Amino acid sequence: MNQTEIQLLVFVITIIILLLAISLVLFFSVFQKKKTQYLLEQREAERRFADELNKSKSEIQEQALQNISWEIHDNVGQLLSVAKIQLNMLKITASEDDKDTISETGEIIGKSLEELRGLAKALNPETIKNLGLLDAIAMEVDRFNRLKVIKASFDVEGEPYQLKDEKEIIIFRIIQEFCNNTLKYAQSEELSIHLHYGEKELSIVAEDEGVGFDIQADSKGIGLINMKSRAKLIGADLELNSTLDTGTRLILHCPKD
Repeated sequence: MNQTEIQLLVFVITIIILLLAISLVLFFSVFQKKKTQYLLEQREAERRFADELNKSKSEIQEQALQNISWEIHDNVGQLLSVAKIQLNMLKITASEDDKDTISETGEIIGKSLEELRGLAKALNPETIKNLGLLDAIAMEVDRFNRLKVIKASFDVEGEPYQLKDEKEIIIFRIIQEFCNNTLKYAQSEELSIHLHYGEKELSIVAEDEGVGFDIQADSKGIGLINMKSRAKLIGADLELNSTLDTGTRLILHCPKD
């Protein structure tokens, strides 16, 4: 084999090796791209499944709350109304000494009936749809103040606009969850809720001056998980800040559209 043939053979072998190398690079590139695409599609499918699961849970919770609202309004409310009527009838034939006691009992039943009706409204999603977010929050704040266990305040900044019904219901539930946790655990004397209607988003800050808690330790608490999953459903950003011996602050940013 002469020199020319050897050079030609080396050239051909080099070309073949280069083609094989290029083929391998292209193969791994296509494989990696498909693998990345598959992982992205899998993550998207998992995200959609998680969103649907959270949405279903939220719908089930709302239906349960609506049923509880009806039970309170229709059954418990009616029983208290009948009890109040019977007391009024008893008062007619009662002695003068007993009339004052009967009147006081009637007033207690009347106040209990009023509070139960307010609670039933707050639990019913249809009430929130009909009232709108601002009136629903104001109703809840008034209810807290009537209970006289905490001083609650509520203010609005900017020009209010209406969000979609499902967004307003979920935002209200998040605020309601925060307020209920404040009443149960925070040992706070004050609770404030501030809404700022911006051009592109609604910003909400709710805070108390209670004992606070360790977020890292309680990160898996049902209330916190519920608030985060509800916020995720409407594309909102939720931040909760709290430490032991300090108040707790909830910050929520919800897109306008």
